[in-house]
Order: sequence, then structure tokens, then C-alpha cells
Amino acid sequence: MINLLIVDDDMATVEVIRASIDGKKLGVEEVWSAYNVAGARKILLENTIDIIISDIEMPQESGIDLLKWARSENIDCEFLFLTCHESFSYAAEAIKYEAAAYITKPFDIDIMELNLQKIIKKRKQKQSLEKTCIYGKWMEKNLRFVKQEFWKEVLEGELLDEARIEKEITGRHLEISNAKKYCFIYSRLSDTEGDMERYGKSVVEFILENFHSEILCEKVENESVVKFHSDDVLSFITICEEIEPDKLREKCEQLVNTCRGYFKMTFTCCISKAYNIAELAEANRNLKKIFQYYVSFHGQIFFENEVEIQVNKDTQIIDLDKFNALVEKKDKSEILRYLKQLFHELTAYNKLNLYTLYLMKQEIMQVVYADLMRQGIQATKLFYDELSKKIADHALDSAIDMIRWVNYLLEKTFQYEEEITKPATLVNKINHYIQEHYAEDIGRNEIAANFYLAPEYLAKSYKKKTGINLKDYIILYRIEKAKELLKQDDKNVSDIAELVGFANFSYFSTIFKKFTGITPMEYKKSRKEEADTRGGSRV
Repeated sequence: MINLLIVDDDMATVEVIRASIDGKKLGVEEVWSAYNVAGARKILLENTIDIIISDIEMPQESGIDLLKWARSENIDCEFLFLTCHESFSYAAEAIKYEAAAYITKPFDIDIMELNLQKIIKKRKQKQSLEKTCIYGKWMEKNLRFVKQEFWKEVLEGELLDEARIEKEITGRHLEISNAKKYCFIYSRLSDTEGDMERYGKSVVEFILENFHSEILCEKVENESVVKFHSDDVLSFITICEEIEPDKLREKCEQLVNTCRGYFKMTFTCCISKAYNIAELAEANRNLKKIFQYYVSFHGQIFFENEVEIQVNKDTQIIDLDKFNALVEKKDKSEILRYLKQLFHELTAYNKLNLYTLYLMKQEIMQVVYADLMRQGIQATKLFYDELSKKIADHALDSAIDMIRWVNYLLEKTFQYEEEITKPATLVNKINHYIQEHYAEDIGRNEIAANFYLAPEYLAKSYKKKTGINLKDYIILYRIEKAKELLKQDDKNVSDIAELVGFANFSYFSTIFKKFTGITPMEYKKSRKEEADTRGGSRV
């Protein structure tokens, strides 16, 4: 079991962290608290502590001072730091003294839990290894990595000959049968930026890898899940001894549903046919082609044998006359409606693929660039920046990405053509959306999706036109709604926090005080006193 120490000069923060830790789920046996570094030292000298959650900036001595002292005393423990700044001057020293991670205040409970899971797993592995002999340490820690590396070499085509495969299995002491057939599940993850930004890249990959192993292979320790990175795409290939199609699909559905409880990214899963080990590399190459070419399967779970390869002989996809007329009218809504209907028809006839999207992209660019040229505008002046290139590069990934690119292309084109004569139009729509959905879990990704815009472009455009960050406007509007509710006697503060879109009371209280200078309770009390005073004066 794991012992944990929370160190923070703010008593309320200590209690919020303590209350949020699910000891049974995380395997935490006991939790200590200290409100300064001196108190923390005393606890560390008298008890065995595995993990310390510590604020960095505290009066007298900092969290870094505690970290240095613990290392100098050879106290074996992991540090998870809290800080009020995303970029802080202590980072270099924290890394130097091997701090495990840091998260920013006001902290997100989910982010803290995911980081704790990662640190606790690392800690338990270390404890387990220390209990075994030297050979046992190597076997327990490394044998699964040896097996992982074997599957990676197979999938990448480094092991193709059956005799060589058998030799490697024997030489590496692997419990793998070369006579068996194996299926594999190819998971392609897209729209990962928001989750990566929220939790951190390493935490996301750690959680995903473990989910694939636990759900698809029914093993806590991963030995058959291989991670691949290419062209900003995150993919996992999971080797499965189970080859019953219905069971594999059921497991994929469980994987997707489980991940949706944590992440907002899009999962696309393909279940392969059964192959001998020597055939897996070629099968892997074929599935990669399927993912790249058959974009109609984006966001779905499907079987390799469901894909019917067709040669597309069409040379024109879009009704250019109709599209050109809509561009001249600057009717973006009708253009997007037309494209969505077109995608629906192409999917129905199994013609939505990479080649189709390529033709559509060329035709759309032809019409839009011609429209710009008629008005003496050079397209390169609009679309030379990195964001434009990034969105255009991803336009062929899926129908959704194509719509997103077209929306971005038209939005930027029309705004330039009109020389931003109506700069408040988009801002008004965004503000209206926030005012309608402020109580929900919304941010730039959700708002951008509603308008088919790239999150980065939406946020930059909003800041440029209003002078305020989109995130700050959402918070300010929520606070104003909270103020209205705080004036009412029939609602308590914790309920109000949830009603205006804050995930937990601690975060709401911190943000409210940051923007108003007082806590919600103080605000509610002051308004009640004002109301009582006015009532008394009328008497």
C-alpha cells in the first residue's frame, strides 16, 4: 500500500486534496497533512512516505526546499508539485532533483488523479522490484518489454522468416506460439490536442496504453500493445490471442466507452483477420492503407474484411457551377449543407475515400481562389501562415476535417474580401453560444466545433476582435451569473457553483475570488447585509 503526505500552507486546499483522493481505487493506505515545510520534515522523519503532494510557493520555505532536503537525507519518495503558474522559475531545480510531475492551481481533480495513478504505478513497480533478487528484478521488469519489442519488430517487418521468428521466441524466453494465428486491433486516435493539453502527453499515452492492455488483452501489465507515432497521429496496435470476431468487437466497444469517460478524442478501431506471426507485418501495412484511404470509417469500429476495395474512376465530385454560385453569394451555411449532403451520398455508395477527398479539395480551392482572383486578391496573402497550412494538411483525414478546412477557408476568405466590415458578427455568435451553454463543460474546442472552426483560429480571432481571451470571457460570464444566484436566499453556494458550470466548489471559490477579490460566501453575505439595511431604512 501507498502512504501519502499533503503539504500546503492553505488548509482548505489540503482538505480538498484529501477529500478527492479515492484511497481504495488508488491503493493509498494512509494520508498525512502538513501546513509548512517544518511540519513535513517531522512527518517524514517519523513515517515512511511514498508520495508527497506539495505546494511550491509557501512562506519561509518552499516545496523545492523540501525536495532538496528529502534528497539530501536519502528519503525515498516521489514529489507531485502544485503551482499557481504554468511556467515557473523552479522548474529546472525540480527536474534536477527528480520531481515526478507538477500541476497548476486551481487544480483539476481528474488531472491530479491521473498523475497520481501514473506515479503510484511507478512507485509500486519499484517496491515490487526491491523485494526480488537481482535476476527476479530483471525478469519481472523487463520480460514484458522484451515481448513488446518482439511484437514491434514483427509489425515493422524486421522479423519475417518463420525460422528467425522461432529462434527469437526461444532466445528471448517468450511464451508465444509460432504455430498459432493472431488477430490485432489497430486503434487510430484523432482530435487528441485538447486531451493532450489538459492532461499532458505522457499521462494520456500512459492511460491509453493501460486501457488497451487491460480491456483488449485482459492483462494489467502491458506486453502486447505497441504504440506508434507518425505525422501527428497516435496509434496503438494490440496483439490478441482471442480471434472470435464478436468478442473482439465487444472488447473494442468497451475500450471506446471507457475512454470516453476520460477523453474527448475520436477513436477509430479496425479488427484484423487472423494471421500467422510471419504475416503480421504485411497485414499491418494493409491496415495502415485502409486507415489512410477509407476515411468513411473515421470514428467507427469495423472489421478488415468489411472493406471492399473499389477503384474510383470519377474525375469530378462537386457541382462546380452550383458551388461557384454559392461562393459568389458568400452563402457559407448553404455550402456546408451541400457538402454534408454530398458526403452522405458518397458514404452510401461507398465512394468516400482519400481519392474522393483529394478531388474535392482541388475543386474547392479552384473555385475559392478564382473568386479571390476576380477581386484582385492573392490567395497566398491569406493562407501562407502555419495555422492555414496545418488545417489544409489535415483536410484529407476525414469528412469532418474536410468540413472544418472548408469552413476555415471560407471564413477567412469572406472576412478578407469584406475587409472585416462586420467584425462583431462572429464574436456575437460566440458570445450568444456561451450565454446559452455556460453551465455546460465548454471551452474553445467545443465552441470551435459548433462553428466548424479550428480551436486555435477561433481563440485568436476572438482575442483580436475583443481584446479579451475566450477562456476569460467564459469565466467572467459564469461569475456574473453566479452573482445573480448568490443574491437569492434559496440556493447554497455549492449548488450555485454547479449551476454556472464549475466542476467543483474549490475551483469555483478560487476563481470567484481571483476575479472579484472576495469569496462567494463573502459576496453572498455582503449582499444579504445590503438588502437587510435597505429593508431596515424603509421601516
